Amino acid sequence: MTQNLTPELVYYAGNQLLEGPHWDEENNLLYFVSIEDQMIYQFNEKTTEIQTYPTSGPVGAAVLTEGGYILSAEKDGLYSIDPDTKKRTFLMQPNTDDRLRYNDGKLDPKGRFLIGTMGYGETLEGAASLFVIDNGHFKEILTDLTLSNGLGWSADGRTFYHIDTPTNKIHKYDYDLMTADLSNKQMVVEITDGGSPDGMCVDLDGNLWVAEYGGKRICKWDSQTGEQLIEIPMPVSNITSCCLGGSEQEFLYITTAKQDGEALSGGLFKVKIR
Repeated sequence: MTQNLTPELVYYAGNQLLEGPHWDEENNLLYFVSIEDQMIYQFNEKTTEIQTYPTSGPVGAAVLTEGGYILSAEKDGLYSIDPDTKKRTFLMQPNTDDRLRYNDGKLDPKGRFLIGTMGYGETLEGAASLFVIDNGHFKEILTDLTLSNGLGWSADGRTFYHIDTPTNKIHKYDYDLMTADLSNKQMVVEITDGGSPDGMCVDLDGNLWVAEYGGKRICKWDSQTGEQLIEIPMPVSNITSCCLGGSEQEFLYITTAKQDGEALSGGLFKVKIR
């Protein structure tokens, strides 16, 4: 099913791999990362002003904590960055396998940071994990993953959605808000045509918006039935992730990656969905 929703290019700088859009509600700013360029961007769409925060290696995700600091997941560990002074503070290194790098990550409803890993430069089946970072401590909550990717929660925080990209499936788990432990794994969606599921977000109605790498589209899925509700065709092939933004979460911001012969690939797009 296709709805007439037209993506608009809002930022382009020829980046190889944009990822991890994260909306700062308080300041109406968008954060996103350029993994291979080792850069975090802060984007003010109204003024078109860009702030840049260099990282010490490939950066999988960057989120804004409740204290207003940027939490950055870089190849050599997690860092806290002051967005005003750009001062960097090393926090910890949960991943001890140098063959891996961090990939997608988000804050849970309690403010804990969940961050996954993937092979760096090669696919390492079953070697990746999903960590939870909480008050200076970390633990693995999923293991035997290959490419830990999109994640999100239901409105009540008690259901967690996660993508391990090579499976082409989105699973849901019961999420313990006290401990961040996962249980009762169930498949919600299986993508059998198009691209591979990459990043994901959960909208105000509890539906899943899933970016398809290589699929030239982003789709909305019913989280209860697994039915595809909307397909948004994109002008580029490699769709990497998405997040809700705007004062009423009326926009979907979409990151993409380079593809030879595609002029806008590697750009940041938005679509009005409400």
